[in-house]
Amino acid sequence: MSANSMTPMQAAVALVAAMPTSVSVQQLEEYGIKATVEQAQAITQEVVSLNLFWIFAAIEAHIPQKYQSALSELILDAMETGWGTTITVGSAAWTAYLNQWQERRRRYSRLVEEGVSPLAVSAEAAALMEENQLVTEAERRNLLTLLIDFVPVDTYGQLLEDVG
Repeated sequence: MSANSMTPMQAAVALVAAMPTSVSVQQLEEYGIKATVEQAQAITQEVVSLNLFWIFAAIEAHIPQKYQSALSELILDAMETGWGTTITVGSAAWTAYLNQWQERRRRYSRLVEEGVSPLAVSAEAAALMEENQLVTEAERRNLLTLLIDFVPVDTYGQLLEDVG
């Protein structure tokens, strides 16, 4: 183990800490998106889903397969513990969210398997939010900018390089 290496538990904590877990009405306004508190909470869920997708992709890319399951469980446990408190999603239940996230994960995975870029995956997430009337068509470009800022894809891979 190198001097800078992390245990799987430390990696899980670092990954969850790196992930934005709240998008406020005020933050959305800064990006030119008008939203209610409920819409901001629904957008937060989608942002968390996209972040979790990339975290799990980074785990698959950087962590030996025999440790992937344990690290994934640690992350989901941390998410469940913070659900509704540090992760501001309103009244959404964790189990319902988890089912929705699994569907999103499959959808985003298909895109990655087709060879699309992370930006194209973000565009798919933006399209989902537009379909669910969380943003207008005119706000979609602003939402893409927000997703670039709120989904630090490169950070996740860098954090996992030090797990040993």
